[in-house]
Amino acid sequence: MMRKFVAASCLGLAVVWSLPAWANGDAVEESLRALNERIKELEQEVARLKQPEAPAAQAADAEAPDASALLNQRVTALEDGLGLLKGIEFGGMAYASYNYNFNTPDSGGNDLRIFDVNHNDFTMDLLQLEVSKQTDSGIGFHTVLDYGKTAGLIQSDWGGDLAHNFEIQQAYVTYTWGIGNGLDMQFGKFATLLGGEVIESPYNPNISRSFMFGYAIPFTHTGALFSYALTDMLSLSAGVVNGWDNVADNNNGKTFLGSLGLEIGDLAWTFNGVYGAEDDDSGASKTGVFDTVLTYTPMDHVDFLINFDHGTASDVLGAKNAEWTGLSGIVSLGGGLLNPGWEKWSVALRGEWFSDDANYRTGAYDGDGNVNLWEITTTLKWAMSDNLQARLEYRHDDANRRVFGKDHRYKKSQNSMILEFAYLL
Repeated sequence: MMRKFVAASCLGLAVVWSLPAWANGDAVEESLRALNERIKELEQEVARLKQPEAPAAQAADAEAPDASALLNQRVTALEDGLGLLKGIEFGGMAYASYNYNFNTPDSGGNDLRIFDVNHNDFTMDLLQLEVSKQTDSGIGFHTVLDYGKTAGLIQSDWGGDLAHNFEIQQAYVTYTWGIGNGLDMQFGKFATLLGGEVIESPYNPNISRSFMFGYAIPFTHTGALFSYALTDMLSLSAGVVNGWDNVADNNNGKTFLGSLGLEIGDLAWTFNGVYGAEDDDSGASKTGVFDTVLTYTPMDHVDFLINFDHGTASDVLGAKNAEWTGLSGIVSLGGGLLNPGWEKWSVALRGEWFSDDANYRTGAYDGDGNVNLWEITTTLKWAMSDNLQARLEYRHDDANRRVFGKDHRYKKSQNSMILEFAYLL
């Protein structure tokens, strides 16, 4: 390409320079001499251009960042500008169910159930988003947002109205002081320490919750909670909260919350308690619950859980005291216990007894005397994938009084089935 350019240039120069003197030989000779000199100059220029770059130029090119380095620098600058978003973790779930009560109650509801309250109904139980962050400095936050039937049933008293079926289940900040093994603080709204089950169905061995979960203990608290690991096996938690399931306090008293946890190998045992004023506009009446939960995993694919609750409330029901007591046990068996090919399958069996003295907690019937409830529940689980699971449950409830609706009347028992599909992030 360069040679063509040189040749064309030479030819053009020759034509231009020779036009005025075609008839003069000396002029032609002089023009050719000048043309030869110009050709030499052009050849020298081409040779110079073909030479390698000077060391200084090469050094400058080496120091210049390539496109990849420039891109990394821009990404780093963007991350630094969005520092508050670094380290944020997201989670959540969505699950829905179908429930059928063989009593076919006229009310369309399942009496004394906690969340599975609708008969012959497809229910969008819960759509949950979980956002949390924990920094190296010990500062963080945790938020759980719920939407669905379950969210509406656990709504706290915020001192105002909230949209139906929406609930901020948890919203608290965390901080860790560098004291000993680290003193952790939660400040805000958080789930209770009591009970062997939790609000989210997929995290429990069974679909339905026990009577105790709904009537013996609270769901959430708002206040401050401090936790400290005394040793590798022993931990302690204590806090002050507004009360049971309320964000805005409903009286002039506060409630105290505590827990002692013990872990030895495959055994975990917690002793939990809550005590304080719970009645509206009254700090005189006191409500307290002692709760203990024992979990044990003796081998792979086998889990045991035992939960005991005893609660009291003073100066209620016409200045009388009320009591309630419950005991439940759950055994979970994984299919891999019998055959490695059955690992996606498991079964959970729960048995429970709950006594509500003076009908105070359940309000199960219009009359005096205690209400005793029993239930036995069997749940079959199929882990369809890492995120998707299906469960089928059969449950039998029994009572010492006619508290379960059937057609136009009440009877002492009810039987139901639930089908649930859940997707977990």
